[in-house]
Amino acid sequence: MDYEEAIAFLRELGKFGINIGLERNLALSEELGSPERKFHVVHVAGTNGKGSVCAMVDSVLRSAGFRVGLFTSPHLFSYTERIRIGGRPIPRARFAELMTELKPVFQRIANDPELGPPTEFEIGTALAFLYFASMNVDFAVVEVGLGGRLDSTNIVLPKVSAITSISLEHTSILGNTLEEIAREKAGIIKQGVPVVVGRQHPSALRVIEEEAGLKSAPLTLFGSDIEVHRKSGSIEGQVFSVRVKDRIYDSLEIPLIGAHQVDNAAVAVGIVEALRELGVDIREAQLRTGLKLASWPGRLEVLQRRPLVLVDGAHNPAGVKRLREAIPEIVGNRPVTSVVGISRDKPAGEMVQEISTFAHTFIATQATSSRSGMVDPSELQTLAEKLGMQAEAIPNPIEAVEKGLQETACAGALVVSGSIYLVGNVRRHLLQTAGELPMSKRLVIFVGAFGSGKTEISLNFAERLRDEGKRVAIVDFDIVNPYFRSREAQSGMESLGISVISSNPGLEAADLPAISPAVLGAFQDPTLHVVIDAGGDPVGAKVLSGFRRQFEAAGYDMYFVINANRPFTRDAAGALKMLESIERASGLSVTGLVSNTHLGKDTTPDDILRGIDISESLGIELDLPLVFACAGRDLAGKVEDSLKTRLLELDLHMRPPWERIS
Repeated sequence: MDYEEAIAFLRELGKFGINIGLERNLALSEELGSPERKFHVVHVAGTNGKGSVCAMVDSVLRSAGFRVGLFTSPHLFSYTERIRIGGRPIPRARFAELMTELKPVFQRIANDPELGPPTEFEIGTALAFLYFASMNVDFAVVEVGLGGRLDSTNIVLPKVSAITSISLEHTSILGNTLEEIAREKAGIIKQGVPVVVGRQHPSALRVIEEEAGLKSAPLTLFGSDIEVHRKSGSIEGQVFSVRVKDRIYDSLEIPLIGAHQVDNAAVAVGIVEALRELGVDIREAQLRTGLKLASWPGRLEVLQRRPLVLVDGAHNPAGVKRLREAIPEIVGNRPVTSVVGISRDKPAGEMVQEISTFAHTFIATQATSSRSGMVDPSELQTLAEKLGMQAEAIPNPIEAVEKGLQETACAGALVVSGSIYLVGNVRRHLLQTAGELPMSKRLVIFVGAFGSGKTEISLNFAERLRDEGKRVAIVDFDIVNPYFRSREAQSGMESLGISVISSNPGLEAADLPAISPAVLGAFQDPTLHVVIDAGGDPVGAKVLSGFRRQFEAAGYDMYFVINANRPFTRDAAGALKMLESIERASGLSVTGLVSNTHLGKDTTPDDILRGIDISESLGIELDLPLVFACAGRDLAGKVEDSLKTRLLELDLHMRPPWERIS
């Protein structure tokens, strides 16, 4: 099977629906050699916050040097997002290989009348465990799919379990009361395995304590063993202090926004402390770094600042209430345009009521697919109008967010919510199109193959940041003797108010591995936006590895530049190999792609559009956004109407040596 065939096979299993019971999972495990027993597991159940907790624990373990698998659901854009190692989704080719291996196993179990056919989620879980085992992960952080006791993931024997906040959900399957649902969630508790418990209603907590007592499982409870104090919060993230038993961590930072994420972070710290008590080597500095680098896409996620664009997969009343509570701190006094799509099995009236408390304009839409179907946008429009909002219905979600961006303008805020499926439909589009430049961290690194145009892009990107009123510096990390180096444009940049940091003074023209001490100042100045021009290929990117800790501590974006007219990046497969080799050399992760296919003065519009197609294919494979494409000013007008992303118009600063002789 190829990837598309593998996904088609998996979706076909959806016809078997939700089939409660662990018998098929145990049979799959036995057939596959019990892959889930070949690594340590952190197992997380709950109604709200379990995905965020998983993401934070995964980030901390990776910062501590462990090879970590992460299994979550649902996905936003591609099924491969559910299964990650080192933060990167399973490659599509590997997914297809494993599904091909699983298909005959599925058929054997399906033919057993006592078991019946495994469901989509059961096969997906088995594939995740098989992949993690094949890649020799040290840990897997595993999110429960539904409930706990009979969930497909509950065949694991975890090192630590956790249960986040519980509320009413899936009552037709899990029970009609909080106590019944809590009993299903508490079904993940194993004999003698430590359990970390998030903020709970007293009735749910009693059930969890009872189940833990029966299993002699040590408990770490939010509110008694875990206390948290939120010190500050903004669009940039949050600072908090937490006590876990006798250990206090002061001024921890997370980039996730919304006060509820501080509670989730406290649970994640509780899990880390439980692992430390079991002898797992995680130092405080690694905990701090991991929390600071944590990412959980699609949940109260800011995708752009001008205009402010926020997406939140708030799919139930509790989620929309948390969104409403977070809005004042994130949005301030900006007028809000809300794009909303709600699944048919959710109380749409109650959710629209919450949204009406912060939205000025309401655009009703629907996800292109959903497990239970979507409320008709015209019905949502009617609900919104009854609550006094200006409303319209646009069924196509991409057209809906485009209209939302038009309504919002730079002074407003666009908020997309109501369904995780809707967020998945529009998130990549917004990452690639909202605003004139991508929203990026203070430190932006441009890497790529030799001849990709990194230096020219770095200079132009720095100019655009300067035009927005930011203090900007360019750091020239190119020490491998290429034709083009940012330092050669130093006088022109400094005339624009952009400083250029390169070699030690007096060695600017040397081909020596000499980096100025001023680089450290660039890391430490929180008011300075820094553009890093790295050398080409893995050899050029190697210098970045010496500053890995500084990059991680400050936060960074690393954009991989693709010129599809260069030998090693002519197609997505070649670009992937180059990208992976640069990541290995630098020790850093690419966070976005830049398409810059050109042939110098001979570049055509077809070159630019072909490069964008190749870059987007790679982005889909790696779950990375194409943050912008580049074109000279003479070609920009010829391609801008055909683009799938932003366009950075390039002014030419650098010339090859043979053109420099006057």
